[in-house]
Amino acid sequence: MKHDGAVPLANAFVCPMRTPADISEIEKLFSEYEVDPLSVIAVIGKSEGSGLPNDYGRLLADSKIRQLLATVRKSSEEEISQQVTIAISGGAPGSVAPHVTVFTQKWVPKETMSDSSKGQLGLVLGRSHTSEILPQHIGRVTQVDVTTQAVNEAIQEAGIDDISQIHMVLVKGPALTAESINASIASGIEPVTRDPGIGPMGSMCYSNDAMALGVGVALGEIDRKDITDDVIRKNWSLYSNVAATSSGGEKQKGEVLVIANRPDSLSKLRAGHGITTAVGESDGIKQALRSAGLDFQCCPSDIQRNSIVQVMAKFTLPASSELAGGHITLLDDHEAHHVAKAVGGAVITSVTGISMAFISGGEANSHMGPPNGNPVCVIVRQ
Repeated sequence: MKHDGAVPLANAFVCPMRTPADISEIEKLFSEYEVDPLSVIAVIGKSEGSGLPNDYGRLLADSKIRQLLATVRKSSEEEISQQVTIAISGGAPGSVAPHVTVFTQKWVPKETMSDSSKGQLGLVLGRSHTSEILPQHIGRVTQVDVTTQAVNEAIQEAGIDDISQIHMVLVKGPALTAESINASIASGIEPVTRDPGIGPMGSMCYSNDAMALGVGVALGEIDRKDITDDVIRKNWSLYSNVAATSSGGEKQKGEVLVIANRPDSLSKLRAGHGITTAVGESDGIKQALRSAGLDFQCCPSDIQRNSIVQVMAKFTLPASSELAGGHITLLDDHEAHHVAKAVGGAVITSVTGISMAFISGGEANSHMGPPNGNPVCVIVRQ
């Protein structure tokens, strides 16, 4: 899609969800706050649930949101899947409050810009989706390549010229299920793994990491020549600093949202990103806030915290059970994927005051961020 002579006007609205089926606050955006439903480009959120392949809370939330958008936009649910990125991450442990962030974007005449706003970085969004990803392609080079193509399409759609101003690429894609694994094996095709879960050999991790590598290739962080099936979930020197990917059995395609800044954006919002380097570490969150334009020494002030609209981050499991000179039991926890999210959510709340933050993660190692590192993206109001 070309936007000749037009500039982006992006916005973000955070809506709490009391249950996975609760879409009342999203409905209010359209009925009471006069948000144009046709301007919705993505819905990104957290739902309560297990965060595992059989997380029916995540599936219910995705379905209810999709139905609502189809109704208010007077379109079919299939059309919604082509027009809106919907990424619901299951599991809201600890201080992580269930919610969704509704991202909107309009393209308005360039003449609308005032002289004072010219050259000031503002939020821009790009979205796309991959072609269908078959079970045998999950966690393999084919998934990397289709993700790269979709990310490039989203960048082009948003008119992003400066790749350094991309602060997060969110992708929600398919994962294997027990049914698809058995069907694949019955047809004589061995899937990348027979584990549908989120453990070290789980299909959710393979899918997430193949998509993360696809993001890295699209942004020039990774050389495509270095990608083979054998490096996925093995060569941790290959990673993207801004990829945040997740997966579920409810998806057949990868749905992409690029979060970036443009100097001609009319948005009052601005994005930034950073990298955390250890469990419970907050410097990466502060780095992201500074990247988005907040100036502070130790911690953001109350006024600055009030300007923070949203925080999105990955929190994976550490490679070691040693932390700050002590032995931690996180790697032995039978719900380690939940604990990783809970710890990340608590740290984000302590720095930003936000509980309705998008916290995904729980993988054992990842191509999202350097080893032991996790990407964090913030959106602030200027």
